[in-house]
Amino acid sequence: MKTRSNSFGLFLAATVLALFLTSCYYMPGQGGGTAKVAIGITPPAKGLKGIPANLSSVALVVTAPGMAPITATAPTTAGSITVSVPAGPARTFTLLLNSPSATLEGVATVDLQAGQTTSINVTPTLGATQIVVPDNMNNRVVQVSDMTGTGWTELAPKGAAGGPIPPYATSFDNLGQLYVAASSSVYRMNDITSSFPATTPFTSSTQGSQIYGMTIDLTRSLLFFIDGTTINRISTTAVAGSTPVSLSLGAIPPSNSIITATGLAVDSADGSIYITSTYPGPQVMKIDPSTFTSPVVLATYKGVLSPWDVLVKGDYVYVSDFAAKKIIRLTKNLQFVDSFPGPTSDPFLGPERFVAILNKPITVIDESTPGQGRLVSFNDIAGAGWTTYGSNGTGTGQFQFYIS
Repeated sequence: MKTRSNSFGLFLAATVLALFLTSCYYMPGQGGGTAKVAIGITPPAKGLKGIPANLSSVALVVTAPGMAPITATAPTTAGSITVSVPAGPARTFTLLLNSPSATLEGVATVDLQAGQTTSINVTPTLGATQIVVPDNMNNRVVQVSDMTGTGWTELAPKGAAGGPIPPYATSFDNLGQLYVAASSSVYRMNDITSSFPATTPFTSSTQGSQIYGMTIDLTRSLLFFIDGTTINRISTTAVAGSTPVSLSLGAIPPSNSIITATGLAVDSADGSIYITSTYPGPQVMKIDPSTFTSPVVLATYKGVLSPWDVLVKGDYVYVSDFAAKKIIRLTKNLQFVDSFPGPTSDPFLGPERFVAILNKPITVIDESTPGQGRLVSFNDIAGAGWTTYGSNGTGTGQFQFYIS
């Protein structure tokens, strides 16, 4: 049964609590008076909304050294939030726009003089998402807000004829819109509570093949997806039904042969594309984004057995090696750093797809044969904060991802 999640209220409360616990209280004499500040949204580019379509709550958090955090909320229809803030240097304003599935975040830091009245505009971008996973063999997308299953919500993709189509990958764009790769098409919707738009795919494989991996460059608003032997690119501002630019992976030197791709990631800092593949040999490849139609390989790494997916996080690249039952950490130039098989008392079953990739913890689908499947989350490659959720099955709190 589908249930509407109220988890972003929890997310905001946790954020504010963390700020209170890690900040010092404002000390009189450091600012000498207050300033009044109105926070609004920078007018978006033509044709873009700039805020989530299903905006559910708006909140503002103001922080600064030596000052207790200030929080405020506003109706979703409000054009701005006005607050009085102790005067002083480096006042940071964080505007949070929450939808049922994502949080957009706009940040500005300013110095304030006592008695000053000013307006600040911020440009919200995607900052965090719920944990949204493709429960492939159960023919559903599942959303939870934490690793205890809070706010369990289901979305069942259905084809034009009404039959189920198993989802294989999920992603989010900078407006917080949810993308679901199911069969040979990618579908776009506002969030997990949307009806599945099966008659109008956002885009599709030019080969009519199963889509195995998908990622979005949030800086450049580009969606990339792979369908085994082809990588495809399309702007997230395109209208539904648009045809992507396609590149045969077999044309990428030095292999010059068909490549079976399994995972895909993009570094939004410079646009570099990372691909995991299993044929003509297991490897990770880094491709120059400026040469998409005439690709140049910048680096490769072949110390993997069965790479399933790849993730760019901070200064590193993480690879889920399913057969080796570990996560491998590489530099962005694909030099080996270290690996993590999980805790000795609870090792990986077989890590597969990374999910909720913008959130602080690394969260990955973990399963093996026979009938073992769960989500695993940890804070760093040493395994701090190791947490698991779920089991194999068809009910609430259960998954059947890719292996029966």
